[in-house]
Amino acid sequence: MEPQKLTELPNEELLKKSKTTKLVAGMLIGVLIALTTLNLFNIFNGKQHWGVLAVPLALMPIVFITYNSVREINKELRSRGLL
Repeated sequence: MEPQKLTELPNEELLKKSKTTKLVAGMLIGVLIALTTLNLFNIFNGKQHWGVLAVPLALMPIVFITYNSVREINKELRSRGLL
């Protein structure tokens, strides 16, 4: 099943997708910041090694992909005059 293009979505679905994507992106950024902060705290206290930072760093591309999705959705919303 192919994902629908943004130009083919009705206004209500596009607004819902925008809101959901922004919420997920915000939650992901918050979790990554918390995870990185806690890992750095534990590293400096000698409880962990630097290798644990691989997890938040490996998840960073998801933030960029989600950010690009938000930009594309906002671009479509602006072209429809909804934003």
